[in-house]
Amino acid sequence: MGSRRRRAIRRAVVGLVLVGMVAGGLFFPRAGEFLAVKDDFAWADAAVVLSGLPISRAFAAHDLYVQGRVGQIILIPEPPEKIEGELVQERLRQQLTTLGLFDPTLPQWGQRILVALGVPQSEIVVLPEPAHGTIMEAQQIQAFLNSRQLSSLALVTSRSASRRARFIFRRVLRGTGIRILASPTPYDSFEPDAWWTTPRNALTVLTEYEKLLVNALTLAARPQ
Repeated sequence: MGSRRRRAIRRAVVGLVLVGMVAGGLFFPRAGEFLAVKDDFAWADAAVVLSGLPISRAFAAHDLYVQGRVGQIILIPEPPEKIEGELVQERLRQQLTTLGLFDPTLPQWGQRILVALGVPQSEIVVLPEPAHGTIMEAQQIQAFLNSRQLSSLALVTSRSASRRARFIFRRVLRGTGIRILASPTPYDSFEPDAWWTTPRNALTVLTEYEKLLVNALTLAARPQ
């Protein structure tokens, strides 16, 4: 390889690195904004409350209902090992029950909050089984909708997870004609336009991009 060709390759590599650095620098402050999406809509047949943080998401679903923007609310239940969105060991669960701080016979937080806020029980649908991961949640909704005529769904989740959830649901429900809308909860401490200023938000952004990549690869590897 001649010296002229080596110099040309070095210049090309340096140029690509510089372009990557500039692009990365421009995207860095907008990384949180990319994750947080919110679709404008006047009406959706149902709000789907994804599991994970039941309190803030239940309040957001209630807001959509009282604003007349959704017809009903579909709750994906939390796994039984979760209390108020936190994973709890069985021995702690038993202690909380003994102390009277947790009653396993009561409905889960999301359902209790909605009813207490005045949403009619007839307008709340609780799926029979919890889901592990957003892909499974989308598959459960797909199975649920097989016997129902709904044309639009508003996904209630965290701001940071809104783009990923919308992507997954649109991919899983592709071809059904169902419109998928992102409606993240406003009761969320995540700051998409200043995510790097706090360690918690920075960790959330890194984790969400990892999840987005893994979910995209998982869906791409599945037969259509």
